[in-house]
Amino acid sequence: MVNQLTKEEKKDSLVYGAISGVLSIIFSIIAIHHSRMADSYSALYMVSTTLKVIGTVLIPIGLVYLLKRRNGIDWTFSRALKSIYIFLAASIVVSSIGIMVYQKVILDKTVLEESYQNLMNLKIVEMENRGATDDEIDQQMEIIEQDRTFAFSELSFRNSVPPIFISLLVNFVFAMVLALLFRTKVVKK
Repeated sequence: MVNQLTKEEKKDSLVYGAISGVLSIIFSIIAIHHSRMADSYSALYMVSTTLKVIGTVLIPIGLVYLLKRRNGIDWTFSRALKSIYIFLAASIVVSSIGIMVYQKVILDKTVLEESYQNLMNLKIVEMENRGATDDEIDQQMEIIEQDRTFAFSELSFRNSVPPIFISLLVNFVFAMVLALLFRTKVVKK
């Protein structure tokens, strides 16, 4: 069938997805340690945003390009979408599980606590410099505190599986966009 992926194409998508997932884990580890040592909120924000853009957009686009070069002779939209979604799904599963295990099992909780405490302090200073009200600052601290509570929560099915499924749904749209951009062949009916 024209729109079916071969075993080799599926395998390539899984391998490239695993590579992307491991790189996302590495970027997340860098972000945690950087947020612990950052001396200004703007530096923290810039590094964090840069790592997220590289890890969630640029690396996947680069790996999809390599995937297309390897398997994309007849990459119709359907074939491209299937291949790219397998790639993104593998990446999400590897990175989500890896980051959760790192944060909840491997990482010293003191490092994580220092990271969140520094984030909160830098955010307060930045907001005070902008002239934010105490209510606005409290709202931001509440958001950071919710994230902190989740980071310190126990590793469980409830904490791990729903976020992965949400990411899988959101990344289906990203896969459709990439499939439109990277397809090589338009099939007319």
